[in-house]
Amino acid sequence: MSQDLKKGEFMIPILVTSIIILTMIPVVSYGFTAGNSSSLAKEGEFGKLEQLIELPQEDWMNLMIMGIKAGYAHVFMDRAEYKGEEMIKIRSEMMIELKRAGLSLQLSKMKEAYLDMDLSPHYFISTSNETGEDKVVEGRIENGTVTLKTTLSGKTTEESKAIPKDIVFEEMLGFIALKNGLKIGDRYDLNVFNLELLQPVKTTVVVECEDVIEYNGEKKNVFVLNYTLDLMGGIQSREWLGPDGTTYKMTMGAMGIEMIRTDKETALGEIGDVDVIINTKIFPQGEPPESGSTYFKARVTLSSGDLAETFMNTERQEIALSSDSQTGILQVRTLDIAEQFAPSLPITDRELSEFLNPTVYVQADDESIKKQAQEIIGGETNSWRAATLICEWVHENIKDKNLKVGFGSAKQTLESLEGDCTEHTVLFIALARAVGIPSRICAGLVYQRDAFYYHFWPEVYVGKWVSMEPTLGQIQADATHIQLAGGKLESESALEFGEGVLRTLNRLQIERMQ
Repeated sequence: MSQDLKKGEFMIPILVTSIIILTMIPVVSYGFTAGNSSSLAKEGEFGKLEQLIELPQEDWMNLMIMGIKAGYAHVFMDRAEYKGEEMIKIRSEMMIELKRAGLSLQLSKMKEAYLDMDLSPHYFISTSNETGEDKVVEGRIENGTVTLKTTLSGKTTEESKAIPKDIVFEEMLGFIALKNGLKIGDRYDLNVFNLELLQPVKTTVVVECEDVIEYNGEKKNVFVLNYTLDLMGGIQSREWLGPDGTTYKMTMGAMGIEMIRTDKETALGEIGDVDVIINTKIFPQGEPPESGSTYFKARVTLSSGDLAETFMNTERQEIALSSDSQTGILQVRTLDIAEQFAPSLPITDRELSEFLNPTVYVQADDESIKKQAQEIIGGETNSWRAATLICEWVHENIKDKNLKVGFGSAKQTLESLEGDCTEHTVLFIALARAVGIPSRICAGLVYQRDAFYYHFWPEVYVGKWVSMEPTLGQIQADATHIQLAGGKLESESALEFGEGVLRTLNRLQIERMQ
């Protein structure tokens, strides 16, 4: 059933939900059951891997959100050959089923990774469906360099980047702590290759304490490990790990996410009813804001974290902080646009070139997108008037404003002409870049009907950066659009736009000031 957003129903970008879950899932050590426990106690020695890990092994986990089952994770590990050498092959799959305004959406991800007997990573391939079609990422790690190949909508992009030589795959985190013998207070600082962000992430592992957990009616003695990813303000999760390497539980505070060890039949069993809109919207205090406002002022409070790292300071938005950096006064205003002074197309400023380039989601160089963009603007050369034409066209032509797609690319959206704020935004940006208007994604909150919701919208450079709103049909985004921290330019994963969500989820209060 189509959800008509014009009638007041609203959406949360599914990407921001999957960000929270996907950044948590990889750090589970997936029950690396120990073989020779005496070998594990020799600090600093890996010894023979065959003595440390029993292979093959298989693990199933229930994925829970707010106490409701939302999916599962499955991992199988065994020996395999890669380029003529014996290695460890880890095959993992994850499935999540969520609802947005009552409409079900299923996300899945599968990956294979190969590492040698010293636990050094060599190769991985992952397939995910957040766009509604398969996105494939393949990576090879050699001599301190990772070479990445990303394929989506029939187009493949490639890039290479330097990485630390001591890089490890995220699945090895618990095992690295285990192989040294679990001792309270032990700390490990590691360079971990994150298969969601496709880059190294500094990760700290701390053995916090001992605990007792119940599994299959039995009491199990476990160690509690705390993982902190140096990412988006510090993503934290905890793992309950048995002395034999069995993972029994993993938690992440945001949204009450848990992974709980189970059997195959239970993992593949019935999914509960998790509506991400209900669980993530923020109700403001004071008089409700008005849609279309040109000015908005509010007292904002963050129960934990730093407001200075949470909100963007821009020409349209500023925040004055209290001494503790957890309370502040936020002001947002729309901008005055002197269209006669807007630069002519195409805008070729070198400093803005990165906001004109195509990416895996924003295919500004696709022939169908370039053709459509030219048809929309006709002979218009004024950048602001051209941006206005594109904004109006996207709003009017995406008639099926629904929540069925997870995170559609610009090309997919042009073909289907359906989607929510993510699809409106990436299509707008691709069309704008195709005619020479620098543009980028804004991630944050917007007020609709009764609450603030997580949202995406585009921003264009027309002599200055101006926020626009093709989803809601506003030429300039109104002052209830609050921009949160995040990337300025989308990466191949686009997960950086979840930073604001991770910094604010279940922690932010907004009180409107007259």
